[in-house]
Formats: sequence, C-alpha cells, structure tokens
Amino acid sequence: MRLPLVLSAAFLILAALAAPAASLKLQVTDQSGKPLADAIATLTSETPDAAPKPAPRDHFIDQKEETFVPLVEIVPAGDQVIFRNSDRTRHHVYTFSPLGQFEFVLKPNESSAPVKLLKPGVIPVGCNIHDFMINYLFVTDSRWTAKSDAHGVAALPDLPPGSYMVKWWHPRQRPGVQPVTHTVTVGGDQASANVTLSVMAPPPKDDTERERY
Repeated sequence: MRLPLVLSAAFLILAALAAPAASLKLQVTDQSGKPLADAIATLTSETPDAAPKPAPRDHFIDQKEETFVPLVEIVPAGDQVIFRNSDRTRHHVYTFSPLGQFEFVLKPNESSAPVKLLKPGVIPVGCNIHDFMINYLFVTDSRWTAKSDAHGVAALPDLPPGSYMVKWWHPRQRPGVQPVTHTVTVGGDQASANVTLSVMAPPPKDDTERERY
C-alpha cells in the first residue's frame, strides 16, 4: 500500500528538479539613494533544495597596498580561505572570532595555510601591524547568497521558482539596527527587487598613518 506514496514523492522531487530555473536581481542603495557595494543578500526558502551542494573550494584574500582585497568575501560553510601578501611589508593576519580563530605572520609574497570555516556568521579579520586594515568573511550555509557589486546589484542565477525571504547584511550597517528583510517571489525567467539599507558613512582614509609603516 505504500508504493503509491513513494512514487508520488519521487514525482514531486522530479517535478521540482525539472522546473525551469530563474534569475533574481536585487538593487540595493544607501539612505541617500546611492548604489551600495559589498551588501550581502541571503535567501531562504520553505521549499527543500534538492540540488547537490557544490564541492568545497578555496577562497583567496589578498593584501595589496595595505588593504585586504576583497573587503567582504562570501564563504560557504566547509570552504577554505587562504591569505596572500602581495605587499612589500609584513602583515599579521588574525581574528579572535569564536566562529574560527586564526593568525598568520606573512612576509612579502607569502601565503597562509588554508583555514576551513564551518560555522555560519561574520568573521572580522584584521592586521596586527596595520590597525586600519579590515576584512570580513561572511560564512553561510545558504546556497543562495550574493554580494552587491559597485553598481549596488546582487545577482542570483539558477533559482528554483518560489517565494524567498531575503536577509541583508553590510559591514557599515549601524550597530543595533535590526537586519533588513523582505520577501521576493521568483517565477519565470527573471525577477527583480529594490531595497534600501541604512549604513554609516565610510571612515576617512588616514594616509598619514599608512606612511608610518
């Protein structure tokens, strides 16, 4: 008597896999209406994701002109991060985050050992020699995570049609402010949505501090 139920479940899974994928474009701006880069959008859905998880990969964070590049890196949980020093001075990369503590002293042209990150959350990374240097590792267990580009656009291709909850994060978001969330419905070939994040003004660059190193 259970055979029809098994067949029905299998049919539903196949139907979900056969559903045409769509793309979602999210436009994010700050409170003044300017495009906002480095904003992270994380999508969740009530519909189970039947697709296999991508194989783990390495992410490279470079250090150029006493700056972490990129400022924000999306790291799926289980992936590894490697830091490279492309400067002519040493860097002391470190974090005290409970999500994964590490530190490396890197000479010019050196790379760190790989660091595997398993716990979702935001890991701030600094340089113990150059205090103005900062990097953020956004570790996520969601398949659907994207970062906005210089035009404030976060694009997510190959989304199964359905309704998604979008949660936003940005490194300059005011402390204590509740995360911005909204719902989008994806169906057909493409969907789009707009959102405004309230963020703090970027700190001024202190070039005189850089000259001391």
